[in-house]
Amino acid sequence: MKQLITVLFLVLFTSCTSKKQLPKSKDDREWNRFELEGIVKTLKEKTYKADFDNEKYEESKLRLLKSKIVMFDSIGRYTKITSYDENNSISGSTIASYVQGKNYESVYYSKDNVFKNKNRIKYLSNKLILEESFSYKEELLFSIRVEKQNDRFSKVTLVNGDKIDSHFYYYTDDKFINNKVAINKNKDTISNIKYKYLVFDKNGNWTKRLSKNSFNKNDIGKLEVREISY
Repeated sequence: MKQLITVLFLVLFTSCTSKKQLPKSKDDREWNRFELEGIVKTLKEKTYKADFDNEKYEESKLRLLKSKIVMFDSIGRYTKITSYDENNSISGSTIASYVQGKNYESVYYSKDNVFKNKNRIKYLSNKLILEESFSYKEELLFSIRVEKQNDRFSKVTLVNGDKIDSHFYYYTDDKFINNKVAINKNKDTISNIKYKYLVFDKNGNWTKRLSKNSFNKNDIGKLEVREISY
């Protein structure tokens, strides 16, 4: 299941003083799906298993969990995602095609390049997105509505058959630490992911961060490392 996720990033002091102002993409990428400023050509990202409480690592000594390469078009819309497993073998891919403005269709393929399902994303307004997922037989699997309230608050409604689940994502920050918290309609916390931003490039985009899901007792933390081409 693909859920829409947005994450705000904070900029280190040194990055703030030298940050270059880049042209913004003409597409919001579902309110900054990849947490990027400026028009990016390619994004390479690797995720390692790492202790959240340790900020200094030698990547060559960490266990690689997964990686991906994201390609963008000339106006900043993502066109393809290739995902890799811990052995650096292709685990799947996504192809996006844009039919009208920001509206687009994402087709998901398995590691053997077999069609899995496709999602159609429609911008109903500047603050409302509808995502519908279909099987290869064009059967509706589920739908998601994302209503943006502001940069730190979004309401997500998932409809899966007769099941309707509404919850909220909001973000809290403390300098270089950012929390993404999801609460349900009963105001119960159902997810809490903490991010710690370590390194930013000259354009203000993060290139290294730590993350940890406090709801997963087996998750000691992850280190995400990115290489960004403009």
